[in-house]
Amino acid sequence: MRTPARKLPEERLEGIGVCQGVAIGTVFLVDDPRGRIVRVFLPSEQLDAEIARFREAVRIAQRQVQEATDRLRAALGGERVYILETHLLMLKDYSIGQQVENFIRENQANAEWAVRDVTNHLLDVYAQITDDYLRERGSDIVDVSHRLIKILSGTKTRDLNELAVGAIIIADDLLPSVAADLDPRRVLGFVTNVGGWASHTSIIARSLNIPAVVGVRDITSRVRSGETIIIDGTTGAVIINPSPETYRFYSEQRERQQQQQLHDIEERELPAVTRDGYEVKLRANIELMDEIDVFQRFNAAGIGLYRSEFLYSQSATGLPTEDEQYEAYKFLAEMSGKEGAVIRTFDLGGDKLHLEGFKPERNPALGLRAIRLSLSIQHIFRTQIRAILRAAEHSDEGVRLKILLPFVSNLDEIREAKQIIADAERELRAERMPHAEDVEIGVMVEVPAAVIMAEPLAREADFFSLGTNDLTQSVLAVDRGNENVNALFDPLHPAVLRAIKFVSDAAQRMRIPINVCGEMASNPAQVIILLGLGLRDLSMTPSAIPAIRRLVRSIDLNTAQNLAAHAIALTTPAEVHRYVQAHLSDLGAQFMASAHFTHFVS
Repeated sequence: MRTPARKLPEERLEGIGVCQGVAIGTVFLVDDPRGRIVRVFLPSEQLDAEIARFREAVRIAQRQVQEATDRLRAALGGERVYILETHLLMLKDYSIGQQVENFIRENQANAEWAVRDVTNHLLDVYAQITDDYLRERGSDIVDVSHRLIKILSGTKTRDLNELAVGAIIIADDLLPSVAADLDPRRVLGFVTNVGGWASHTSIIARSLNIPAVVGVRDITSRVRSGETIIIDGTTGAVIINPSPETYRFYSEQRERQQQQQLHDIEERELPAVTRDGYEVKLRANIELMDEIDVFQRFNAAGIGLYRSEFLYSQSATGLPTEDEQYEAYKFLAEMSGKEGAVIRTFDLGGDKLHLEGFKPERNPALGLRAIRLSLSIQHIFRTQIRAILRAAEHSDEGVRLKILLPFVSNLDEIREAKQIIADAERELRAERMPHAEDVEIGVMVEVPAAVIMAEPLAREADFFSLGTNDLTQSVLAVDRGNENVNALFDPLHPAVLRAIKFVSDAAQRMRIPINVCGEMASNPAQVIILLGLGLRDLSMTPSAIPAIRRLVRSIDLNTAQNLAAHAIALTTPAEVHRYVQAHLSDLGAQFMASAHFTHFVS
């Protein structure tokens, strides 16, 4: 690409990188999707017709969302489809529709205005709830409202996939339904004023592998369509009207990334062994069967975490049968190699399973979910356990699948779960159904109670899995998806490091294996600390394996241990970051050359 002539001074902004990679392209500024509408006073005799017009718009919207859902399922599998299925449920919600119709009759207003008024009222209610999960539901309401108003007003918006190749979209917010339709061959990336790591739009960006930066305040007021822009989805940097020097730097960086992808394949057979001879297991976290290809491409040491929730989100009823689950788990057992696979039992709430009587909770992250829900609906949990036990018979070289129990907070939960597993084994024996017995049962340590009770839990569990995402969130009382406090979410906080060390020491004393399956395992600087704290088994996003393999091969474990020992004795996150940054030179020049390494500790 030719270096553009520079007309305006370079401007640099910072946001939250939610999908890694460098994109260099041309700004396409998207207008406010909510549009402008006016209120119309309607005579009484026109109200029935106006309500009929609203109902027809709802039917059209339902059809559009269903078509978008089908396209997303075909492209990405079932895991992300729930985002648009939420929109469909809202469109079918009788109470919301009734509120709009009542507003039309009582205020003699046009349907567009009624939809906007009801939407604003719902958003006011959501704004009073601090839970980020429900706040994201608010963005879904805006999306559905925009769709209805567009249908009612006859407004046509520009198809973003009709843009010239090389566009980078800039918007206040990119609605999930719009993001799901982006064509990565034309749209190189996007930047938004608002958003967080856990927003639905960010999830879709990572699924489509489109570089993206969110939370760049006032970005829409600082750019114009047609300007040259560079975004770095790894660091969160956004450069408007880059200087020739900056343009060349990021062009070269993008080329290095492309070259590195080729080297990753060439180095896949190299062992993950430190310079002083310590082996580190690098496993893969997966949630979609399509990810098996990536898992094998990077030569992962088995599957350290399989998130079984996708099976439930794929099923039309939310409840896959035992045989459906058996086939999926059998595939994992056969494809995961000699290291096998760890299956986390479903980490969902009752509303996600579409169970009768279960409604969305005010704070689902701390509600009836995961092991709590499994033990309250034991027939569904038992079905999953039976499927796992049957599939474990197909593990390669005698290595069996393992069961991982999420969100455990007390001993009674693991004891009751183990009893259900033993009962399932007896049932299968009585039915003369081939199955494995004595399958290893692990505990996911991700809440403070499990940290404090680590040693008693270790007496009951066969292994530990550290869920550092939720552990960091709960220890620091910080919602990692909330842009207002996102900066406080810090896995290098001394409190988090001490919690990890406490659990690691307990596992070693009780002689049970322990691995890390959270995002820390994908972050080079944080992996150095983990290794120094005694952890040698890491499970991560498959695409992160090559970089972590290079890191492991470039460092001396003794240096990492000294670094971790000092870091854990510090008292503030800032002190830890400064210390790690200052001592990077001790950790091997080979990996230090990585263009993005310093980002991970900045």
